[in-house]
Amino acid sequence: MRFKGVLFFLFILIAGNTRAEERIELSYEEFQVIIEFQEQGHIIERDSSSYPVKFKRGKAIAFTILTGFLGGHRIYFGTHHRTPIIYSITFGGLGLLPLIDLAHIIFTKDLSRYEHKSQIIMWGK
Repeated sequence: MRFKGVLFFLFILIAGNTRAEERIELSYEEFQVIIEFQEQGHIIERDSSSYPVKFKRGKAIAFTILTGFLGGHRIYFGTHHRTPIIYSITFGGLGLLPLIDLAHIIFTKDLSRYEHKSQIIMWGK
């Protein structure tokens, strides 16, 4: 139990130190344009080909081992915001979900099928 407390503290410490380096100042008109764009339901997608990710599987495995019971690996995969909350409340389904997730991360050839999933169980259809 003490080990999980230390891991949780390290996770909070690392997560709290990741911030954007510079502030963006917007005028009122620019802010209104952004609000109108969001209200219309437009989704801005990034071109992921311009940002190649190295060691994606290794990072996912590390996140699963260190923060799996809190859903840290699911945050890394860009899941819906409710998933890490449910993982945290249930401690990862009493530790079972992160173990199954770890097996899927290790043995699945294409990890992109787990990205941006809104389901609680990432390997579900």
